[in-house]
Amino acid sequence: MGHRGAPSSAPENTPDSFTAAAAAGAEWVELDVRRCRDDTLIVHHAPHTREGVPLLKLDTSALAERGIWTLDQVFAELPPGLGVDVEVKNLPGEPDHDDAQRVVGLLTDFLAPLIGRRPLMTSSFNPLTVQALAASLAGVPAGLLHGPGLRVDAASKLALQFGADVLCSHLDAQPLDETVCAVHHAGLAVMVWVVDNPIDAVRLADAGVDALCTNDPEQLVAALRDR
Repeated sequence: MGHRGAPSSAPENTPDSFTAAAAAGAEWVELDVRRCRDDTLIVHHAPHTREGVPLLKLDTSALAERGIWTLDQVFAELPPGLGVDVEVKNLPGEPDHDDAQRVVGLLTDFLAPLIGRRPLMTSSFNPLTVQALAASLAGVPAGLLHGPGLRVDAASKLALQFGADVLCSHLDAQPLDETVCAVHHAGLAVMVWVVDNPIDAVRLADAGVDALCTNDPEQLVAALRDR
């Protein structure tokens, strides 16, 4: 899974980056989704522009001038068959956070007609957003992201509590390798991010993880192919 595409080859979260990831052999890409002022879904990691302006204060035309794409524009440029993990950004303390899960409603309207046309999943660091995604997009796996500060076993319980299908664990989360079988037994798939070292990739693949999210798809595809 190309993390925001293939950011070493093209600007992250852009069609060029996603196309480069697919060309390198990635079967999936991950992208970041937020709302802007006119309630359009845009593809951008940070809650603000490089100049520090919150995305929620700008409309799509202003964002386009800054090289930020809308979700529908990105999907129109994706290679056929490429899987997409849509990470929904909705964290407390960020300008575009909303407890009403408005972004989930917008994403549901967008993704529902695409179910079955390409592989899809959603993910978020916010358990309440994961819960809303799982409820509103039946048939699209929902993943709970967690960082190294939360143990894998605790994150697995949290994921199940909020209806997730996938546990998206940070590479440095502990204990990762030893808990993959237990997480699978609990009914969750396991995706690990961000894995850029081929040695880590082979080790985790041998441990049974289901997906690796990487900034360097070409290097990881080669390492996994040759292992």
